[in-house]
Amino acid sequence: MLKGFSSPSVLKEVLHLLLPMVLTMTLELSISLVDTVMLGHYSATHLAAVGLASSLWLPVGCFLIGVTFGITPLVTRHLHGRQPKLVNIYMSQAVGLSIILGVVACIVTVTVLPHFARMMATQEETRQVAVDYLYIFAPALPMLALMTAYKNLFEAAGRPGFPLFVASTGLLLNIVFNYVLIYGKLGFPDLGARGAAIASTLSLYLSVTFFFVYDRFFNKRPLFSRLIWRYMKKFSLLLHIGAPAGFAFTFEVALFSSMTWLISSFGDLALGAGQIVMSYTSILFTPMMAMSAVTAIVVAKAMSKEGVAGVRKRLRVIVWLGLGYVAVCFSITQYFHDVIPFIYSSDAQVVAMAASILLISSSYQLPDMLQTVFTGALRGFRDTRSSMIAFAVSLFGLSIPFGYWLSHYSPWADTLTLRGFYIGLGAGLSLLSVILLVRLHFILKRYEGKRILSEREVA
Repeated sequence: MLKGFSSPSVLKEVLHLLLPMVLTMTLELSISLVDTVMLGHYSATHLAAVGLASSLWLPVGCFLIGVTFGITPLVTRHLHGRQPKLVNIYMSQAVGLSIILGVVACIVTVTVLPHFARMMATQEETRQVAVDYLYIFAPALPMLALMTAYKNLFEAAGRPGFPLFVASTGLLLNIVFNYVLIYGKLGFPDLGARGAAIASTLSLYLSVTFFFVYDRFFNKRPLFSRLIWRYMKKFSLLLHIGAPAGFAFTFEVALFSSMTWLISSFGDLALGAGQIVMSYTSILFTPMMAMSAVTAIVVAKAMSKEGVAGVRKRLRVIVWLGLGYVAVCFSITQYFHDVIPFIYSSDAQVVAMAASILLISSSYQLPDMLQTVFTGALRGFRDTRSSMIAFAVSLFGLSIPFGYWLSHYSPWADTLTLRGFYIGLGAGLSLLSVILLVRLHFILKRYEGKRILSEREVA
């Protein structure tokens, strides 16, 4: 595997995409970090409420994000296959999907999810704040999907710079909006978690506006130059590739959400600790998500030009980069596990619970990195259904049942308590990485000596 670094051009190709995409995704997820930090120092109850609300809407939002993942292999293949006009067709499909599915998600968020929030919260204030957060944030869901589609378009085209600019601007605006609306500055009322919901919604709408205005009026080489109305309703190809990817992404996030629901039985302080762990691990997971996206792009590009040999070279580089990153994350988390939670909260009980969970979460970062890279590689081959099945089997077939048994019925249940769920998560991620590796091995064997050409694949 070391010979993967023998080609400087491959490493340069990967880093050209990876570094700005890591920064972009880090900045995007830092919005959640800002919310958590500000609310953690505002009120432990509001922090728990946002943790509960996020666990409910995130699976819905991540399905919308995942559906737009289908843009990546299609756009990459046609841009490098010199058929750039087909990009308008796929982006028109993405706009239609974002609007239609986003409206459905918005309706679900304001009609169904509040009932779950009322059932799961143990305190009346936590219950009401979580419901209000869902009501306020729901209209942002269509923009979440559309912003992701634009970001995937620019990154697949090898232009990650502008998504980085949008993410930076969006984070800065979110910090300002949060400060003003959470704490009631500049004459605005003190809104707490409700202010955080308004800030996030405004940031998403402005981000989509930035993408549209830049590509339509300032970009010298526009990527999405014309909206084709009939393809806003005719999006079967994008949905065929994107829906399984959306479900796979949803399964992973839903697992964390399910854990939040399950640990709610240990009290609202446990919810706050879970939110701290989710926020911190999300930041660490960001470069892994970028590795997955980069893998999908370089695999699709390599298969259209070099074949399986080119894919193997790029996978070796990405895996070695991932191993180095995981080693750094593990060391930092193990050494500072009892300090990191204080960034988010000053409540001693919440901090103690979060610190004990961080020790466990650092141990499953290796299989988590591997499964993200292998998922991206399969997406580059447009094989998203296998990943969806593997996620469902590993995470819901092993992680939750095993974690529930450890936390409630095992001989160590009284000692482990909510930590048993995180041990179960590590077991599920390990199984998932093995399944995806086996599937990728078979895919590479199937395409050995072949190339995927840029045929017109329009639905």
